[in-house]
Amino acid sequence: MVNYLKSEFLKQKHRFNLKLLWLSPFIAVALVIILMGGRFFMEGAFNWWYTMILPGTLSMIVSFTVSAEKKHNRHGLFAVSTNKKNLWSSQLVMNTILLLMTNLIFFIVLSTVGTTLGVSIPFLSSFIASFVLFLTFAWQIPLFMFISEKMGSFFSIMISLFCNMGFGIFFAATRLWYVPFAIPARLMCPIIKVLPNGLPLEAGNHLGDTSVIFIGIMITVALFFIFSLITTLWFNHREVK
Repeated sequence: MVNYLKSEFLKQKHRFNLKLLWLSPFIAVALVIILMGGRFFMEGAFNWWYTMILPGTLSMIVSFTVSAEKKHNRHGLFAVSTNKKNLWSSQLVMNTILLLMTNLIFFIVLSTVGTTLGVSIPFLSSFIASFVLFLTFAWQIPLFMFISEKMGSFFSIMISLFCNMGFGIFFAATRLWYVPFAIPARLMCPIIKVLPNGLPLEAGNHLGDTSVIFIGIMITVALFFIFSLITTLWFNHREVK
């Protein structure tokens, strides 16, 4: 498994995915500065990040990885692999690590630019929010790897953007906040005190209830393992056939 994982990271050196890890956080921060003039800097940056840029970045990384593997017939590894599940699992792990990396880069860029501009950044809250976004978006990796395999990159990216921007924003402030796509936006309310529409959370607002954090994380982490198991078994069975 370790060798499979090393191989996946070596292949990323020649792809656009690694550039996306760095480019996307800078785009989120730049949009806030350009469109909002630095006002509500942290709230605006996080709002752009988890509603549009992070879902787009994650879906592109996942889709481009699957597309490249299909294009090159998985580099002939099917002919020599004795456990084909490792091919799928290594891509799952690699994409999960890339998701963690891009969220950490976002936190570093946000903190650095905010400090440079003289904006007060609550570093602990920003770090926790970035890590929670990693945990609550990870379940989408096996899902959109599967969709990319079945429908291609374009449909995978479009479905991701529609679900995250549509269902995510619409359900986050409702009683149906536990719809998986809405959980990241809902959890940001008590963590960084920002509403799904990007406005600051007012004191006393019920959306500031911190009890949803643990529940939301448990739901999405469980989905990650469930979808990972199902898609890995599907992939192994599909290739055996």
